[in-house]
Amino acid sequence: MIDLNKPGELIIKQRYSPRIKILLAVVLVLGLLGSAGFIYNYGLNRAGFERQSAQETQQTLQDDMRKLRDEKQGLQEALAGAQRTIQMDQAAYQDLDKSLKASAQEIVKLREELNFYRNIISPADKKSGLRIQNLYIEPAGGTNQYRYKLVLIQALKHESLIQGRAVLEISGTQVGEDTVLRFPAANGRPIMVSFKYFQDIEGKLELPRNFQPIRIKVYITTPGGSSMAEATYTWPLG
Repeated sequence: MIDLNKPGELIIKQRYSPRIKILLAVVLVLGLLGSAGFIYNYGLNRAGFERQSAQETQQTLQDDMRKLRDEKQGLQEALAGAQRTIQMDQAAYQDLDKSLKASAQEIVKLREELNFYRNIISPADKKSGLRIQNLYIEPAGGTNQYRYKLVLIQALKHESLIQGRAVLEISGTQVGEDTVLRFPAANGRPIMVSFKYFQDIEGKLELPRNFQPIRIKVYITTPGGSSMAEATYTWPLG
């Protein structure tokens, strides 16, 4: 084809026949279809690989979880066993502690008894006569009510009978003033003493509600009123 607008220059434009155009279109479509198939197959293969990898990962996690559950179960069983062992050890320790305390109390009691009989038969100071071995006072349940136990012995020599009376003199404060109470009172029943070796005297006493005891003194007197022995203790006594 000759362009008349440009003199002296000959331009030739190639034209394709319809058949060639159709052939090119078919080739292009086939190429696109091939590319699409390749991409599709690649996607399927990739998805399959990732699915397999995910399954393997899931299986690994499940195995780890199973191991952790087994380990947890083992630790729980070990903890339960340790707790049972501790409980048994604590029970055994408590039993042993009770036994030791009971033994210690028994030893104290035996020593007191031994000292009691030693003071009767062979006192350390080798002095004979009446002695106030001990005085015990404990609450009797009521308000300001107490039980007492007075222990008397005759040391070394026991040929003669000791006879007399016991008096408890309690010093304290009452409404802010120093006060002394005597048991039994002047018109009360006397606490009689009569023994050769030893005597335990027990009784009850009641203090005024507003009286605060500080100490207690024990007198042992003859029937004629002469003092034979005395001892002073700080309140409270056990």
